[in-house]
Amino acid sequence: MTYFNNTKKTLTKDAKQYIWLDLIRGIAALAVFSGHLRVICIKDTPVSDLDILGKVVFFFTGFSHLAVMIFFVLSGFLIIKSIDQSFQNGKFKINNYLIARVSRLWTVLFPCLILGWIFDRFGLAYLSDTLFYSNESKYFYHNDLASRLSFEYFLGNLFFLQNILVPTFGSNDATWTLANEFWYYITFPLIYLASFLKMKIVFRAALLILAIGILFFVGEKIALYFIVWLFGGISYIMTKHATESLLQNKILKIVLSTTFIMFIVLLRSKQYPLIFNYYSLSFFFAILIPFLVQPNFNNLLARKISIYLSNISYTLYLSHLPFIYFITSIARFQEQPWEKKTFLVYIAFAILTLLYSTLLWYIFERNTERIKKFILSMVHS
Repeated sequence: MTYFNNTKKTLTKDAKQYIWLDLIRGIAALAVFSGHLRVICIKDTPVSDLDILGKVVFFFTGFSHLAVMIFFVLSGFLIIKSIDQSFQNGKFKINNYLIARVSRLWTVLFPCLILGWIFDRFGLAYLSDTLFYSNESKYFYHNDLASRLSFEYFLGNLFFLQNILVPTFGSNDATWTLANEFWYYITFPLIYLASFLKMKIVFRAALLILAIGILFFVGEKIALYFIVWLFGGISYIMTKHATESLLQNKILKIVLSTTFIMFIVLLRSKQYPLIFNYYSLSFFFAILIPFLVQPNFNNLLARKISIYLSNISYTLYLSHLPFIYFITSIARFQEQPWEKKTFLVYIAFAILTLLYSTLLWYIFERNTERIKKFILSMVHS
């Protein structure tokens, strides 16, 4: 799915190299989750009717889709890096690669689909008069939610066919990115092997045709976001070939980081959309990544926060929607008018959701490597 899935990087020897990327991943997960929670809890309000706190809250909870683009670039960077290094070292094996990718996705996806089904079923059964489960939510409208809880849709989402052959499962609309990620995982190696593997031209052509066929199969939107994912390859090429003195240049880092923040603000403010859009931002972020690979935090607390947010990011992303629909429905707290006390309740729900996601991470995602090794041992036995 994403850079979400490389949680163990923070615990390996390479952790120092990726601490800034881990922090960005964690912040991006918070951006997606906090944006969804705000829209569910607090009614959309014209800027002119908001106080200063409200303007700040609404501005900083409006980066959900932008954060997903950040995930795609980070994912492309790490997966392309992994494939190229394995191939160059003569260690790339397609079965090992697929098991590694699918085990990372399924270790969290399977329990989150089950838990989402439980929350949605309970909500429909006992909270059918609330805003969300009665299909009256303005921004998260689910026409006949019950029909989206079918076993067919469950299997479709489990095998990454959401928004291709089936809708997203139940209320968990966040799973749409997993279809993107999975098919990018499949498509890129085909292109890479066709480009670099020594084989007859007919086999290279077959691999390329298969890759193109997959892009047609997944549809225009997923295929276009593949460009964003591929921007991560620019990051890897720069990291691989740029001189250390260039990547360690402090002035260049400050200029690039400041420009990147400016890109985010202008995109969020909807200024000059032909220039400041998701594709241009993703491209610029790809340029920035190599300058963030080596720097490290000296502050121990900052490192711990970064690692914590990074570790739970994938689980938080995949688990939050059905849970917050359910708990806000129980509290009858959805699309409330903006007030300071409303914001305090919002914060309480945010903390509760973080605790829930942390628990799920502890039970499931932290065991990803163990599950992968078990599957590999079964395959090679």
